[in-house]
Formats: sequence, structure tokens, C-alpha cells
Amino acid sequence: MYEVNGARINAGKEVYAPAEDTLLAADILIRAINGKGLVVADIGTGTGALGILAALDGRVTNVLMSDISEDALECAKENAKLNGVMGKCSFRKSDLFENAEGNFDIIIFNPPYLPEDDEVRSGKNEWSGGPTGTETTKLFIDQALLHLNKKGTIITVASSFADMDGLAHFIKDVGLEVTDSKTKHIFFEDITAIALKKRD
Repeated sequence: MYEVNGARINAGKEVYAPAEDTLLAADILIRAINGKGLVVADIGTGTGALGILAALDGRVTNVLMSDISEDALECAKENAKLNGVMGKCSFRKSDLFENAEGNFDIIIFNPPYLPEDDEVRSGKNEWSGGPTGTETTKLFIDQALLHLNKKGTIITVASSFADMDGLAHFIKDVGLEVTDSKTKHIFFEDITAIALKKRD
């Protein structure tokens, strides 16, 4: 059993367990929940930790939790039941936004964020974020912009091993700006969770 800011989370054998990147994103999420009647999407939900954390907040009315993995969705459903938030949550099998509909005030995605190399390719596929480590994140942001409410927030995670400069330029080019961030140094890597909003 894991705890993510008060949410109780179990992780299945085939589902990425909450780790430092999850906790960083959770801190950014808590600060992003501002206002009432908020609708949230947790893309690539995994165990559902971030979506459940949002659902536990009384200002959030609905949470869409999507994942390409059936195992992850079953795990997320069990964790939603465990935390008593099933009534606020809906679940969708989807590759990013492929089967996800609607607009959202907060969209969360803890992506695979390591550059693809021989070690990543031979290991767990969920770590590979593309050749620079940012390709999956950029694809997500492009799609998220089509589902983001006017004053909404996108939350994602990146690694210092990836092309952070390229990601920063991309964020600017698509009309977003970083409004909040939190970084933790882990061994030889900096993990950063960021909140993005549309520039005025």
C-alpha cells in the first residue's frame, strides 16, 4: 500500500507504482485545484493515484481516468473504490486522447520521460519517451490543448536526462507558459513536475 497525499493506493504487478515523480505531480496538482466544479482528466492514469487525489478534493466534481492498459484501468478502479470516489470517476481505455472526449480544467499526465536507448529498449517500455525523452510529452500537450478549458492547467513531468531545452521551446511555441514547478534531485537525475497554462 502506498500513500499519495492522503490517497491510499495499491499497485498491481503490471502497473507502475507511485514513486517520486508521482509525488511531485501530486504537489503541483494540489496547488492547481483552484475554484469549484472542476473537471479533471488523468491521462495514462496507471494506479489512478493522481486522479483519485483530485477526486478526493471537494472542489472537483468529475475525473476521467484513462489508460491504454486494461491492467492499469482495473487497478485504478479498485483504488477509486478503496478511496470512496467511484461516484466521481469514469474510466476509459485510450491511447492519450484517442477515446477521451470533453474539455477539462486540469489535465494530468505522468509520461514516459527517458530518452530511448538500448537500456530503455531492453527494459520496461513505459520508461521510453522517444529519442529525446520528450516526444510522448509533446504529443500529449498537442492533444491536451484541444481539450483544455480556457483557463485550464496541464500538469506533466520531465527528466533532466531528456531534452529539457527542446521541451521548453516547444511549450513556448504552442502558446503555453510554466506557471508552477517542483524539482527533486534523485541520484544523477532531476525530476521536475510542471504546470502549464495558455499565455494571455
